[in-house]
Amino acid sequence: MTMDIPNAFIQTELPPTEKGDDRVIMKITGELVDLLIKLSPCTYEGYVVYENQRKVIYVVVLRAIYGMLVASLLFYRKLPLRRYLLSA
Repeated sequence: MTMDIPNAFIQTELPPTEKGDDRVIMKITGELVDLLIKLSPCTYEGYVVYENQRKVIYVVVLRAIYGMLVASLLFYRKLPLRRYLLSA
């Protein structure tokens, strides 16, 4: 049996971090930075930094993203059918 759950990983929150724990930081560059500033300048302009004359925004990731090693495991733990799948 297989099934597909749309946006499965993004529905899964990363565990809260305590002081001193590692956080997942994502670096946004290029046209996406310009698009974010255009969409909401009040929100994003204050977070823009320049690296080698390129605009960059760093964000803390709060939800699992496809491609993260831990994303599948976190979603699996959240899945209500987990008990059923294990007994099948």
